[in-house]
Amino acid sequence: MSDDDAEVARFLSMVRARLHAGRSEYGDRSFARPTTELIGEIEEELLDVVGWAAVLFARVQRLRRSEVTDAPS
Repeated sequence: MSDDDAEVARFLSMVRARLHAGRSEYGDRSFARPTTELIGEIEEELLDVVGWAAVLFARVQRLRRSEVTDAPS
């Protein structure tokens, strides 16, 4: 198994764990929810992901600027 295959397997294991955690917390209702509700959930999650990406982008840019400022002449 390549490193990439191992990482994909690890990722899928993490997804499976999240599904089990959701089932424990909310029951098996997710598979019976209307599709429009699931779409709404996905949209909210995507907005969260993009929001966190924006925060991380800003922090990385700040680090890069400080490295340029701190670079030896």
